[in-house]
Amino acid sequence: MSAVITLIAYLLVPALLVVLCQRVSWLDKAGVVVLSFASGIALAATGMLPDLAGAEALKTVQTNLSEIAIALALPLLVFSIDVKASFGMAGDTMKSMGVALIAVIIASAAGAFIYADSLANVWQIAGMSVGAYTGGGPNMAAIKTAIEADENTFTTMITYDILLSALYLMFVMTLAKPIFSRFLRPYRSQGEHAYHTEEEKFGHMADETANAYKVLANVKALPKTALALLLSAVSVGIAVGVASLVPGSMSSAVTIITITTLGVLASFVPAIRNLPNSFQLGMYLILVFCFTTGTMTDTSIVTNLNVDLFAYISIILVGSLILQAIICRLLNIDTDTFLITSSAAIMSVPFIPVIAGALKNREIILPGFAAAIIGYIVGNYLGVGVAFFTRWLLGA
Repeated sequence: MSAVITLIAYLLVPALLVVLCQRVSWLDKAGVVVLSFASGIALAATGMLPDLAGAEALKTVQTNLSEIAIALALPLLVFSIDVKASFGMAGDTMKSMGVALIAVIIASAAGAFIYADSLANVWQIAGMSVGAYTGGGPNMAAIKTAIEADENTFTTMITYDILLSALYLMFVMTLAKPIFSRFLRPYRSQGEHAYHTEEEKFGHMADETANAYKVLANVKALPKTALALLLSAVSVGIAVGVASLVPGSMSSAVTIITITTLGVLASFVPAIRNLPNSFQLGMYLILVFCFTTGTMTDTSIVTNLNVDLFAYISIILVGSLILQAIICRLLNIDTDTFLITSSAAIMSVPFIPVIAGALKNREIILPGFAAAIIGYIVGNYLGVGVAFFTRWLLGA
């Protein structure tokens, strides 16, 4: 019974945080995702977690819940994506996004070689980093499951990522444009980015506030929301079945890749793509995952800085930005497109309007959405691929 109570509490705490953020504006600005993770860490630090039948029983509940939450979230996040519209936004935006993805992969691989002797399981770190900085946190979490990465390493990376990504965002919104405008051409509107008529295809992913979760309380939409959850569960079930056919060492990776693929394929079905609230439900499961993962954190990682890992993540952020800028100069890509696609890779969809506003260019919002969505779609494939390729190169 105590295990059931703990499970229910883990599922409901993010809802309480959402309500709190809806009522306290300054908390909402911090972001409910960050607060969910931070609340879990704070709870772990106080030592107030219930003991259940012992530490191992608690860890089992935490591990199972985190894995189930991320598995169910993946299809839900992808169901509502208009893949055709995303890839249809061609031109410099997609070209620059391709460069951004390549830059992250190169920076991650280079960092893995630099820290091969000082970071344990650096191939896992490389794979999770590629997932985080081509797609986002959900991709990083999925890859962690796929490659069975160390839990402490994963939680440490999340902690450092929150800090370094915040610094990256501040730089992009303030100093980046004046600096990179010195050798990249200015943005010129030619009409190709004016996709305002298609805003409904991406707008549901743009709201980063706690108010975005209000739709989950819409009683009339509950049957369709439940259907989306059921379809997600079916996708996970099929993926687990497919993974059972491969060797055990590859089962986790096959499970995650299959879940992602099934979600993408389902998004081509209009009836599934138009199911209301699937994206918001997926994001709520991400909150559950973040909170649960936070409670599993060894709080010593906050006070005892892992200098090598911190430096490794810094190399990816700085290195990929510089490398992408150099290639964009060769390809004659403008400053705004370069910055919005770098942000689409490093950050995530909700930050696109914020960055576009800082750049004073609303025309790049929708192409930015499309670029970030493509990052979501390909992030798992790239992260898992880089992880195993890096392990092969290093002979790990």
